[in-house]
Amino acid sequence: MKSAVNVLQKTFVKSEIVMRVIFAFFILIFAVPAFSQVKPIRTGQHSFTIQWITFNNKNPGTVMVKLIGGGKYSIEGEQRDNSKNEYVTIKGTFTVSDRQLYFDGKIVSRVAYINSGKPCESTGPAVFKASGKRKYWRLQNMLNCDGITTDYIDVFF
Repeated sequence: MKSAVNVLQKTFVKSEIVMRVIFAFFILIFAVPAFSQVKPIRTGQHSFTIQWITFNNKNPGTVMVKLIGGGKYSIEGEQRDNSKNEYVTIKGTFTVSDRQLYFDGKIVSRVAYINSGKPCESTGPAVFKASGKRKYWRLQNMLNCDGITTDYIDVFF
């Protein structure tokens, strides 16, 4: 009788282990994708604009995005209107979360009729966000250095 009980106990233990393995496998298949990292950003050239220059000549600037490792990207580029010496430049790094870029670096813009024609420089952390169905990330701190003007600085997908 004891050997029959031992066989049943061993069978039960093996069944429990098999069930735990199946459960763990189920969790890996269905739960992990829900927590996996957001789709990586396309590296290479992207359009880059500030509305003051775009409205003037419809030529977007460009930025170069490169993966530097560990989910971090570098970004550098500009949009210029050489005839008016107006521009927006960006240089720094960012990480991605959902539809937001967490940027750290420097953005400088100069538009002749804003901020008395002086460059507006922003250094440090900033957030770019893609809202709704937009095909670009927009800088969320939109206030120019003059404290009055709203700048729309966008990096396109």
